[in-house]
Amino acid sequence: MTRFVRTLGLCSFLLVVALNTSTAPVHAFDEIADAQKAILEMAKEIEAGKDVSSQAAALKKKLEDLAPLMAAYKPKARKGIGVGSGKDGVESKFIALGKRATAAILTMEKDDLIKMGYVNLAIGETTLHFAPEKPKGGKGKAEWVKHTKEMIEATKEFIEAVKGGNAAKVKSAANNVNNACNNCHSDFRD
Repeated sequence: MTRFVRTLGLCSFLLVVALNTSTAPVHAFDEIADAQKAILEMAKEIEAGKDVSSQAAALKKKLEDLAPLMAAYKPKARKGIGVGSGKDGVESKFIALGKRATAAILTMEKDDLIKMGYVNLAIGETTLHFAPEKPKGGKGKAEWVKHTKEMIEATKEFIEAVKGGNAAKVKSAANNVNNACNNCHSDFRD
């Protein structure tokens, strides 16, 4: 009987451990899914010409860190927002357009690229609220805000270039978005 009780106890313990560890990723994904829902809502508001600073501040209060925002840049298959069909992620699409933007791409993907731009603006507006309290490597809030505002301005230029169908300006603006992101990452990413 004691062998049976020990085996039953061990199985119960393992079941409790399995249940507790299997719920952690679900919680993390909920934070990502909720952040992406808020980003998409803010993107629509920005497109409609509305100020989303209070929504961005509210989203920041719900998030522990930037990870759920950064996850939005991934393709849909990797739990990101994706662009168009979702094969491309927002980040990879900006990188690709910075290398090669053509009139044909702009014609075929215009609506998706404009939406991607507004998504990036929503992420940028929220990112502004994550400025570090303490400087890191000599860089602090001023540099954070500078990089984020550069990304926001480059994204606005990107949207206008896509709307205008100007492939050269799209390429330049996409590069400026990437540069602003990379500058911030080099200063603040661990």
